Amino acid sequence: MCLITVATGACRRDDPVRPRPAASQHVTIAIPSLVAPDTPLLFVLTQTRLIRLDATGVEQPAFIERWSSSPDGLTWTLVVRPDERLHDGTQATAADVAARIREAAASPDAGPGLWPVVGVDALDDHRVRIRLKEPTSLLLETLALAEALPAGAYRNVAPPDAPPSLRAVVRAGEPAPAIGSVDIKRYDTPRAAVVALLRGEVDVLYEVPGEARALLDADGGVRIYPHVKPYVLTLGLNHRHPLLARREVRLALNAAIDRRALVTSVPGGVGVPAADLLWHQHWSRPHADDGRLLRHDPAAARAWLDSVGLTRRVDPGGVVKPRLTLRCLVLDEPLSVQVAARLQQAYDDVGIALDLEAVSLEQLLTRLETGKFETFVSPMVSGYGMGMAYLQYGPHDRPRIVDDGYVAGARASEAIRRASSREALAAAIADLHRVLIDDPPAVHLFWQETSRAVGRRITVPAEAGDVLASLPRWGVVTPP
Repeated sequence: MCLITVATGACRRDDPVRPRPAASQHVTIAIPSLVAPDTPLLFVLTQTRLIRLDATGVEQPAFIERWSSSPDGLTWTLVVRPDERLHDGTQATAADVAARIREAAASPDAGPGLWPVVGVDALDDHRVRIRLKEPTSLLLETLALAEALPAGAYRNVAPPDAPPSLRAVVRAGEPAPAIGSVDIKRYDTPRAAVVALLRGEVDVLYEVPGEARALLDADGGVRIYPHVKPYVLTLGLNHRHPLLARREVRLALNAAIDRRALVTSVPGGVGVPAADLLWHQHWSRPHADDGRLLRHDPAAARAWLDSVGLTRRVDPGGVVKPRLTLRCLVLDEPLSVQVAARLQQAYDDVGIALDLEAVSLEQLLTRLETGKFETFVSPMVSGYGMGMAYLQYGPHDRPRIVDDGYVAGARASEAIRRASSREALAAAIADLHRVLIDDPPAVHLFWQETSRAVGRRITVPAEAGDVLASLPRWGVVTPP
């Protein structure tokens, strides 16, 4: 997907006053790993998106405060929030934003919503006009996925090679955040990070280890904030394989898996069973009937396999042979490895042998991008909107998330892109959902849930979504 960053060198310097760090309370966030990326955390706290997608996939104002389109859907006008300042005090204008949108639209990694862009202009200091060669429902959500401006509530004041150290930015006319500074501390094991939180040495645990959730739940002073990530743990299938191209085989692979039992078997037992790659909390509610659709039915799986001639065979020595043997690449990380082992057991029960091969992320991505695999176990990104679904299933010649050869979802995906009203979009999403269930591209297993843990001295507002996004509005309990 595209990344839009507004260069600060071209910004106007109308106001010499720079943002001032707030002198107030300090918190420390613990990351329970020496290698896990901190980029998503830094982005949430230091950047301002052009447009924000909420947890239901609805576009919300951010750096761009409002937008409108022409009746034919070919011209969009974006209105930039007035007096938006970057961390260095400069004012970003519509011209800066327009230049970066043009650059992003020309990138080979541009998201689907930017593919039809033919022109981007600044009408004045606060209005950007985008011209399209054809209408698309995906423009705004593609802008919502983009990096926008270093204009968040905090700025990183640490040297490039040092651990991040954030300071609050105080803007004229706005109250200073109660949390004036944030440090990020890494621990070499999840256990060490959990102990540090319980001892009060840190205030936030960035990601709660599944096996520690019950322990933290039992501590009256620690609050757990679960958050479903837009990633679906998936058994991906290559439709160029002669047997995986058969719809009956893919239906059997889906029916053989008890998704709810699979979720409870992983550390912490948290996650949301998934029917497909469409965001499970989307405003169009495509998953209202998934309880029936996700029914575990190994007898049906065996019947589907029998129907295409994949029957049980016994060799001369009396050994029962698998109906089907599939090679499976497994992302070499604990959750994917554990889930792959569970899948192997479930498929053995219906006569399918899954030969597992653990591979690094780099190796897996190379194989998926080139279609050199039979099956794989790994998370797949969905996003909160429909852009990722169109990228994977739509009728286009751009690189897909996974080069699996699936084509059944093309028509419904194109209807999503062309939808000109909320009602038409909801109908197209429902149609794609039906296709993905009736002719499944993969075995989507469950949405991954992560949890943040916040210590006893912090007060947190009641807001939906990832609790860390509300950190500028946190408070601190003053000891008596």
